[in-house]
Amino acid sequence: MFEEYHPDMSCASWGIRFAASLDGIITVLSGMSNTAQMEDNLSYMKQFRPLDEEEQKIIREAQKILGKSAAIPCTSCHYCTEGCPKKIPIPEIFSAMNKQLGNGQIAEAVSDYQKATGSGGQASICISCGQCERVCPQHLKVTEYLKQCAAKLE
Repeated sequence: MFEEYHPDMSCASWGIRFAASLDGIITVLSGMSNTAQMEDNLSYMKQFRPLDEEEQKIIREAQKILGKSAAIPCTSCHYCTEGCPKKIPIPEIFSAMNKQLGNGQIAEAVSDYQKATGSGGQASICISCGQCERVCPQHLKVTEYLKQCAAKLE
């Protein structure tokens, strides 16, 4: 939907413009991993334009669709992995699981899981210490999701 309406806009641009368009917001923080992402952010924030009514309608429609999704809503920020005592690659495991949950791609999900955990860090070795959940900006029940991933992908 986003690409169809604005093929030149990134998903990040939609998200940041949505947040910056809300009443009372004076600053929007964006996680960036490389120069290309920084340049993308700067491209639409230099001369900021709030979302118009049609763009807000598209956002509302996307929210409805995502609200029905069975996928794990992990944003791959990796905050959870930095303090994991078992060095579990949580975002990569969730990404693999989402292939099964979101698209029914079971073989691909298992393959991606095996790639992510090939040198260790399987979901089943989680000790449920909760460190990951304390730092998750999405407030995910990470340990519960890891148990589901272990049951389906191992």
